[in-house]
Parts: sequence; structure tokens; C-alpha cells
Amino acid sequence: MSEFEELYLIQKSKKGDRSAFGQIVLNYSEYIYSIVFRIVNNEAEVEDVAQEVFIQAWQRLKYFDENKAKFSTWLYTIATRKAIDVYRKTRREVKVNVDESIADICNTEQRLANKDMLNLIERATVDLSEVQRMVLILRDFEDLNVQEVVQITGYSEKKIKDNLYVARQKIRKRLKKHLIVE
Repeated sequence: MSEFEELYLIQKSKKGDRSAFGQIVLNYSEYIYSIVFRIVNNEAEVEDVAQEVFIQAWQRLKYFDENKAKFSTWLYTIATRKAIDVYRKTRREVKVNVDESIADICNTEQRLANKDMLNLIERATVDLSEVQRMVLILRDFEDLNVQEVVQITGYSEKKIKDNLYVARQKIRKRLKKHLIVE
């Protein structure tokens, strides 16, 4: 969907057009599901949280200002905060679930090696703090830039960079134990 089409749908949605908002939901549902799943790591809860994200987005759409932020960033902010709320309430250990779509390689051996690597990365994230995990997910797995992470989390650029650095170091250290580094 082009930026123009998105803005058009947002304007229609702000006027109460549910079908226009439905198009927005269709466009972003996979992204929202992905970010929520990586934080919550529970399939049953992810669907509920994703639904809550879109309900809140619909209710708060009148406050969205396209001059202040991109719609995707605004929506990611809602999703991240909702997912963190669920994480805090359940107080369980969250592992980053890395998309296995990376393993689109035809070679079976390579797929197995990629899957092993993804499992190692997931296990390596267990020791990360909530902030480190969230920043790592948003920067490295969702591929958002630092300014978008600032908008989503409300943390300073320094806090994001510091936590990202520590998260990457912890993962690197843990992976070195499991891999032969040449």
C-alpha cells in the first residue's frame, strides 16, 4: 500500500469508515502479530493482544497526527506497549522467536543449520532484561531505526543504544560458547 493510499484510508477511518480501517488492519496485521509474538511468545495470547492493539488504534485514531509520526511507528508503539503489559502481567520468561522465513534456502543442510542457529539465538536471549530484549527485537529483528525505537519505547537514544550494545554482547558471548569461532 502506498503512503498516499494509507493516508487516504486513515482519513476515512477517522471519519468512522470501518471498512477503510479494515484495510489498514489487513495491511498491518502480520507486522503487529510478529512484534507481539516476539515479545509475548505465546500463540494464544498473541491473537488477543493483536486484537486489542487494533481496537485501541481504532479508538485512538483521532489522536494520530501524520505530521508527528509515521502510522506504522504509531501502531508499533501501541503493539509494543500492549505486549509488554501482557509480559509484565504473566511474569514469564520470554524468548525471542526469530522468523524461520529466513530459512528459505533450498539446501536442507543449510535449513537445519539455520534452524539450529535460530534456536541458539532464542536461547541466548533468555538472559536479557526486558528493555534489552525489546530494543533488540525492534532494532535487529523488526529492522526499525533508532528514531523509530525512540518513538515506540519512549526511551532516550542513549538508553536504546546502550541496551542494544549490552544485548548484542550477551548474545555474542553466549553464542561463542556454542560455536567454534574461526
